[in-house]
Amino acid sequence: MHLKSLALIAASAATVTACATGAGPGSHANEPIRALLSADVMMFISWDTNGDLVVSPDEIEAGINREFERADANHDGRIEPIEFQAWQNAVLGGSQMGPYRLDFDRNVDNVITREEFANEIHARVRDYDTDENGSLSRAEFVRVIGQARPATMPGMQTTPRVGSQRPGGGP
Repeated sequence: MHLKSLALIAASAATVTACATGAGPGSHANEPIRALLSADVMMFISWDTNGDLVVSPDEIEAGINREFERADANHDGRIEPIEFQAWQNAVLGGSQMGPYRLDFDRNVDNVITREEFANEIHARVRDYDTDENGSLSRAEFVRVIGQARPATMPGMQTTPRVGSQRPGGGP
């Protein structure tokens, strides 16, 4: 009898703990979908100058030029580490979230050229552009946690998934 009581108490305690921590089956069914917006999304959204909720290829090019000019505070055609940090704080909301300086400065010479800046931005645009139409819509900026964008190879046809995620770019 004593063993049955201990087993019943242990089972009851486990049930109460599971309920309290939300660990029971189906406990996440009513939770909202969790999603992330990367720091660079704030920048991309600001490039939608005509307010149509889509960042077009022309707006992307204008945005790249505008942001490079903003980052190149001394207008010498190069972004140095201190300039990048000031730009990152102002435009991306801080230096703790990417993109980071070395994402742009691939040759690690402590200078980001206009070409390096444009190359990184274009790579990020391609990562977000899940329907591969050259424009960025609001839906392409939302990343559902735990989902990854399917791997693609040149020439491979893929069907975009709702909530696709940019790999390796972080939140």
